[in-house]
Amino acid sequence: MERLTVDDMKSIELEIMDEIDRVCRAHGVQYFLGYGSLLGAVRHGGVFSLGDGMEHGGFIPWDDDMDIVMMRDQYELLMANFNEWRTTERFKLVSYRDKSSIYQFAKIVDTTTVIYENFVGKKASTGVWVDVFPMEHFSEQQGPALLRQCQRVGLLRSFAVTDPSVGSNAFVKLIKRIVCPFVKNKDLYELAARLDEIALSMDKADPTSSRVVDVLGEGKLQKTCPADLFEPVRIPFEDREFFAPAGFEEYLTIQYGDWRTPPAENARPVHVMEAYRL
Repeated sequence: MERLTVDDMKSIELEIMDEIDRVCRAHGVQYFLGYGSLLGAVRHGGVFSLGDGMEHGGFIPWDDDMDIVMMRDQYELLMANFNEWRTTERFKLVSYRDKSSIYQFAKIVDTTTVIYENFVGKKASTGVWVDVFPMEHFSEQQGPALLRQCQRVGLLRSFAVTDPSVGSNAFVKLIKRIVCPFVKNKDLYELAARLDEIALSMDKADPTSSRVVDVLGEGKLQKTCPADLFEPVRIPFEDREFFAPAGFEEYLTIQYGDWRTPPAENARPVHVMEAYRL
């Protein structure tokens, strides 16, 4: 197998995004760049402008993946139909629902590649991916309790999926060695299903709510967003254009606070993984 560089991975992720964009536009399904992908489009680069006085680019230089977000109804449309609508079998939507992925949210992967994430090892390998996160309508009454429930299940899942020999420091490794033996036999697909069930409960509790939240990704009360931020606009990303929420500045402020200032070099998040072309 050929080892892929970070630049190789980014090139493949752009090809996956081309397919997502092509399929969604052909079938009237709405997605938005989210998280670090939206942040990179707005904060980094230097050759694009939206007429707002800011420079626009693409990937955050130290990032190595792409994220999109979708309202739950649009997410379910993509979940049900992407593998039929796709224009090539090279790309595939994977999900816990058919046991093609252990994750609680969908990924669209390049089936000609494989990635091994150090913290989970080979048991959770997929191809190079784009993450797809559903946004749920936020219930003021039930939302806080549902988010706490999701965090508890998510913590259990994180110990069940992790490699106990891998940790950022000796204390983390010690905690893993203590906890992991008690949860190692948990069914990862059932845990993913439970998290998705909680997220769906949120969306159904108040389907007309004016606020939305990503339960399966961030899952934090303080990161609920006004739903009206998510009017679609096309913005540049590398040498392409993809959909983003028109209210991207407020969205990024909710997610990151002072998003205009890049973090210090020692505070920049990185994935530890190996990627190969099959």
